[in-house]
Amino acid sequence: MYLIDIAMLKKQLKLLAILLFFGFAASAQNRMVSGSVADDNGPLPGASVLEQGTSNVATSDIDGSFQIQLTTNPAVLVVSYIGYASKTVAIENQTTINIVLSANVNQLDDVVVIGFGTRKKVNLTGAVSEISASDIDGKPVANAYQALQGEASGLIIQQNTSAPGSVSSINIRGVNTINGNTPLVVVDGVPGSLNNINPNDIQSISILKDAASASIYGSRAASGVILVTTKTGKEGKPKFVYSTMFGMQEATNFPKFANSWQYATLRNEALVNSGMAPAFTQEQILGFKENGPNVNWNEALYKDYAMQSSHNLSLSGSDNGLSYMASLGYLDQESMFKGPGYGYQRYNARMNFDKIVNAKLKVGGRMSFARNDIKDHAYYTDFIIEPTVRTPPIYNIIDEDGNYTLVSGSNSNPLAQLMEGGSTNYQNDEVLATFTLDYEPLKNLVLHGVIGGNVVSNKMHQFRRSIAYVYPGGGNNQNSVSDSYSRTLYINPYLTATYKKTFADKHNFDIMAGTSSETNKTEFFGVTGLNVPGNNFGVINNTQEIQRSGTYGSGNEWSISSFFGRLGYNFSDRYLFEANLRYDGSSRFSTENRWGVFPSVSAGWVVSEEAFFAPLKDVVSLAKVRASWGQVGNQDINDLYGYQSLVSTSSNVYSFGGGAAQGAYYSVSNGNRTWETTTMKNIGVDLSFFNKKLDLSFDVFENLTEDILLQLPVPATYGLGQPFQNAGSVSNKGWDISAGYRFQTGGFNHGVKFNISDTQNIVENFRGREYINGFDVQTILKEGYPINSYYALWSDGFYNSAEEVAQSATPIFATSVKPGDIRYVDRNNDGKIDYENDRFIFGNAFPRYTYGFTYDINYKHWDFSFFIQGVGKRQQWLRGEIVEAFHNNNEGPVLESHLDRWTPNNLDASYPRLTVGSESINNAARSDFYIHNAQYLRLKNVQLGYTLKKEDIPFAGIESLKIYATGFNLLTVSPLTKFGVDPEAVDASGRAYPVARVWSIGLNVNF
Repeated sequence: MYLIDIAMLKKQLKLLAILLFFGFAASAQNRMVSGSVADDNGPLPGASVLEQGTSNVATSDIDGSFQIQLTTNPAVLVVSYIGYASKTVAIENQTTINIVLSANVNQLDDVVVIGFGTRKKVNLTGAVSEISASDIDGKPVANAYQALQGEASGLIIQQNTSAPGSVSSINIRGVNTINGNTPLVVVDGVPGSLNNINPNDIQSISILKDAASASIYGSRAASGVILVTTKTGKEGKPKFVYSTMFGMQEATNFPKFANSWQYATLRNEALVNSGMAPAFTQEQILGFKENGPNVNWNEALYKDYAMQSSHNLSLSGSDNGLSYMASLGYLDQESMFKGPGYGYQRYNARMNFDKIVNAKLKVGGRMSFARNDIKDHAYYTDFIIEPTVRTPPIYNIIDEDGNYTLVSGSNSNPLAQLMEGGSTNYQNDEVLATFTLDYEPLKNLVLHGVIGGNVVSNKMHQFRRSIAYVYPGGGNNQNSVSDSYSRTLYINPYLTATYKKTFADKHNFDIMAGTSSETNKTEFFGVTGLNVPGNNFGVINNTQEIQRSGTYGSGNEWSISSFFGRLGYNFSDRYLFEANLRYDGSSRFSTENRWGVFPSVSAGWVVSEEAFFAPLKDVVSLAKVRASWGQVGNQDINDLYGYQSLVSTSSNVYSFGGGAAQGAYYSVSNGNRTWETTTMKNIGVDLSFFNKKLDLSFDVFENLTEDILLQLPVPATYGLGQPFQNAGSVSNKGWDISAGYRFQTGGFNHGVKFNISDTQNIVENFRGREYINGFDVQTILKEGYPINSYYALWSDGFYNSAEEVAQSATPIFATSVKPGDIRYVDRNNDGKIDYENDRFIFGNAFPRYTYGFTYDINYKHWDFSFFIQGVGKRQQWLRGEIVEAFHNNNEGPVLESHLDRWTPNNLDASYPRLTVGSESINNAARSDFYIHNAQYLRLKNVQLGYTLKKEDIPFAGIESLKIYATGFNLLTVSPLTKFGVDPEAVDASGRAYPVARVWSIGLNVNF
């Protein structure tokens, strides 16, 4: 029999209960929970799984799996992944949990690529415009430059020609310097080219317009930066996309020539006005009117239509942590010139991949290849076109026997040169490769290493055949062969370290530091040979003579070393601050002047996040103001080694003893030259209305470029030419506006986008000097005026009587002035008109008020869009036969605009009296009479499409299929069209290859 101590038992049971309770609690607080994170398409590796209220976090592995040891009870997990809406999950007794995240489309759209990183759009403090793949898709363009025109405020692209393989000129926010004004283009982190990239491979393009966004590129960013991001694979099944387009090109803006009988009438009038006998009888003129010929030599060079087609195939996807995209592209663009197979073919291949090795390591690569094959005629294009705008329509270009004619004053026939004169073949290759490694040694610290570069090789072979004319006096009788080759190797390794951390859920820091190195090496050579027997097999080895002046070879090299960093901070996504610093050293400058510092600071205030703004939130979704200041550099001058004197030798430096003697001489140099520095200021406002249906952005900016590298005149006694020196400054002021609005009406979805911008530069300092450039068209560099402003006499109507001639200032350059001639303003009132004292400064050719407008609408399977692009203000000085009748005493032709010429019975004419030879000197003077308004509005693109989804064609295994019709450059409204001159043309003589109108149909298939 045992006696039980009841009191002791109670104590022991109580102690056991306490121990069991705390043991259970400890087990609950430290229990292990496992699970997976996925979306609708599969696992999400690298997702963050955070135990709420603690710093306890786990990361999903390559299969989306995770394990986390909980420390609280009950526990709450917060699961997040970039581009997806975060999810909060309460954990009670579960030990296994599977979490499915949904893509956050708004968040994806709001991420903008910036230099060496990304930013949420709401947190941007710099001036950045973004162009997406949808803005580019479906345009029948030969390169990305054409696809971007008019798509972003402040981005100025001019398509001067549609010649196969040609590149448009590009500019961001105007002209900051007299030297290079081309923006830096960065493709997937490495400087490259827009010309060789397949537009179908582009995911997005960011335009960095101010110092806050661009200064991280330092010495390369004075003209802005264009960041191109190519496509990558997305989670889910592998995706095949095939797209094709077939189109017809049609030449536009032919000169408007008068017909043959009108030409003969005006030719007689000009001869009589000049004191000469008429060239045509009335019977001949009547014969031209009734029977012709009436030949347009200019149009005779071009086909009615030239074909253009493209094919693109891509495969993309993401599986087991591997994201990939591979693509092939082919473009075939026929030349609009007649001739044997002239045209342009581009071949593109690309492979992009990213691989998540583990939670801390990711590797990636971007590799692309582009080949450009161009076959062109063997002459200069302007020399081909020039005679066609000078030859009267009374002459046939081919006679009745099919022979190429030779007209008076010419020893060649441009159509014969195209058809029989041989060809120039270009083969241009570019290989671009980038390899990346991302490593996270510590939480929130990411090391990003890149080695990238490209190799560009250009090969040219020209065989200019001799042409056998049946008419006496024909030229083009010597054939020749030319070969040239160049290769450029560019290498750009860089390393960045980025640390992102949030404190107290409100203080967000983003710190980045990096270093970069750039090296560029070019080598080139060429040779020309003459006289290939038989006029066939045109290779250098078959020539009988090697041309000394056409044989050359050389090379050059430059490099830049850089250190850079960025500090970003925002408080609750409300108060924003960012600072950038770059330190660059360039091989173009001496050791003492090699390094430059380029800082920037910017700040923003998201006013709509303030409590007092809450009543306005239903109307104004976002209101943000931002401001930036910074400096960027420019070292883009062709003189790579001008900071030091170079010794050159030659076999013919001077004469000694009656013969050539060998010698050596020094090149001009300036060891004190250094960077051009551009200081940029920007103030911007971003607004969104009605739950982000309407977006509006407005920026005002001012740039000042100082220490511009110029070649100023030096005393003749110096004897070594003009070295580059830091001597000038240019200011640039302007504004950008962009807006977008999306809305619905019934089953119709509408979208409207509009942008407009303006910029104007002023030469602030030119050391008090003036520099006049050009002959037929003259421009001036002068303090207080825009760069390369037109410099000309000021026309003041026509003289209508001999009395007016006698009472007016006398042009000293003209042999004769009569009624019907142009009258000029006597600027200095000395009774004489001369170029030295009576010229005025007028406008310039740089476009202002550039704008773009897009409207799109879709309804069920149908979609329709149109895009308008234009320039509100621009001047163009037209010259030569495109505006002057009988220019340089040529035989003709005349334009329709010359029909309204001055006669005693037509005093309100738009053109002076018709003259030839020396009698034309007064009217041909360099004056504003030939400076014309070049503003324009262009219907750039119109597209109508029809899309079928997989539910419409379930038997075909197709996700979607779209067929569409597109018109490109359909209509141009401009005062210049009456002359047959495209308003974007830089060559204003009418001798440029025309801009094409393109009609095309396309097909996009997604498998």
